Amino acid sequence: MAAVIVPITFVPGTVVPAARPALRLIEGGRSAPARAVVYRRRRVVAALALVTVLALALLAARSVAGVAAGWAAPTPAAVGGPVVVVEAGSGDTLWTLARQVHPTGDVRPVVEAMVADRGTPALQVGDEVRVPAEG
Repeated sequence: MAAVIVPITFVPGTVVPAARPALRLIEGGRSAPARAVVYRRRRVVAALALVTVLALALLAARSVAGVAAGWAAPTPAAVGGPVVVVEAGSGDTLWTLARQVHPTGDVRPVVEAMVADRGTPALQVGDEVRVPAEG
């Protein structure tokens, strides 16, 4: 149902009383079932938008993961060639053992080779560690 204001016709030379405009009711307008269809349509559109955003986020995450996998450092080769076998003592690390065998210079490649050979950087007291003699 709707209300419509009916304008008062002004005739020149007459005095129009200061009355309220007349309202007339008109049947029709939006009904409850029509609103339900609109709300249902809005929900479907919102759900489709949400699915689209989630799918795009998933694709972006996979893309970033693929790029990040390319950034991974290459795995060093295991110890090859001449080696010195050193027994790990209390408080020793792969770095300290590498420094014992190579007192000068950069020991990072040596430590990387030791980790690749052992499979882990963890040490236990009494472990026998193979340290490359040439670094």
